[in-house]
Amino acid sequence: MNLQELKQQSKVHFIGLGGIGMSALAFILRQWKVPVQGSDLSENYLTQKLRDKGATYFVGHDAKNITDDVSLIVQTSIIKNENPEILEAQKRNIPVITRANLLAMIMAQYKGITIAGTHGKTSTTGIVSLILEIGGLDPTVINGGVIHYFGSNSKVGKGKYLVAESDESDASFVDLPSFIGAVTNIEPEHLEFKGYGGDFEKQKVCFERYVKQIPAEGLCVLCLDSPEVEKIYQKLRGEKKNLVTYSIKKNAAKGDADLIAKNISTDASGLTFDVVFKDGREIKNIKMPIYGEHNASNALVAIAIGDFLRMSAEKIKEALAVFNGVKRRFTKVGEFDGVSIIDDYGHHPTEIVATLKAARGLVKDQKIICVFQPHKFSRVHDLFNEFCGAFSDADCVIVSDIYSAGQAPIAGVSQDALVEGIKKSGHKNVIKLPSEKDLAGIVKGQIESGDLVLCTGAGTVTYWAAALEGQLKNL
Repeated sequence: MNLQELKQQSKVHFIGLGGIGMSALAFILRQWKVPVQGSDLSENYLTQKLRDKGATYFVGHDAKNITDDVSLIVQTSIIKNENPEILEAQKRNIPVITRANLLAMIMAQYKGITIAGTHGKTSTTGIVSLILEIGGLDPTVINGGVIHYFGSNSKVGKGKYLVAESDESDASFVDLPSFIGAVTNIEPEHLEFKGYGGDFEKQKVCFERYVKQIPAEGLCVLCLDSPEVEKIYQKLRGEKKNLVTYSIKKNAAKGDADLIAKNISTDASGLTFDVVFKDGREIKNIKMPIYGEHNASNALVAIAIGDFLRMSAEKIKEALAVFNGVKRRFTKVGEFDGVSIIDDYGHHPTEIVATLKAARGLVKDQKIICVFQPHKFSRVHDLFNEFCGAFSDADCVIVSDIYSAGQAPIAGVSQDALVEGIKKSGHKNVIKLPSEKDLAGIVKGQIESGDLVLCTGAGTVTYWAAALEGQLKNL
């Protein structure tokens, strides 16, 4: 199926429509006037936006949701074959494709720019999108998070470039037609995917294939601060001449990377840093209204791509100055008696460490109360020790029950085990959260003016964060 045939579908049904990645594709189809409907297990902040764009949204999966006018079905990678909507599609001989199939189909009509890696993809995709937007290239955008500047996780542009966050959870990122690519970092994650079979080595091979498939006339941007990314760079640098490296840790004077961020600082207004290119060029005093040195690293990807596309340093600085983040990436969602409430998607130990470091740089000597909702039994099992040591920058850690994301429990992997593990790592103030309804009471006993509450995780903790200000006021 090509793009023209896609645009002529009578109706496309998405199984898992409420997901951030699926909804982005659905928004794109609606902008092309393709009829869209879909289902998911619950309502969220995206579902009304979908309805506003003319999509029909069903809560719950049911064979009855597959209406007579459905001509194509799109499923997420976590949907099982026994899903009633899949079974109904098979009965009716309706074609079923994956989200990755649909994304690749759309991308084939553009010059694709994809962002790969274990962490930082969503924010980096957002920054790259804004670089192209401010640079006048009017990109089409498909992201795994709502970019505040666009007010959406997607955008249809008139330019020739499409910027997309790629997905390593099912290795589908390897098959996306990428003219420009980037790898932000590589760490063990999503190893429960059957294609990886629990083997990190198999996952690393996929990242190497991703880098190799970038055409010679394109560009691949690689982070040398990630040991596994650097290994791929060292292996391929002889045969691939379109690799550009970046770092926030290497020595600029030695030219260890093609571009380096230095003089990184954070204050209440956001992030400031300088960039030095290997050829001696500099971009000084870059300002971004977001926090954390990890975002300086993310910005280097966008700067490298902007430079490749011949954007001026002035346009690059202009774009970075108006990038005000992505929803659920250190997003302030409330305030109570001088205490900021932050919502963040961090659900991997490395992400949590980076976000807490950014928070510490912001609040200095005030307290950080981290509300952590662990996500997936398999992730907690595989990274248990890393999770236990991830909270050193938090003064108090409140640990909820594990959000299963549909997974079956694993023996020995539990809320209690994680609480005890964090304590054994040396943390003195770790609290077990009995229930969501107890959160406000526990938090209120820990905070004073100037402190920061960070709610982090990939499950329902985002709704707890949104409600916390009101709950604290009502206590």
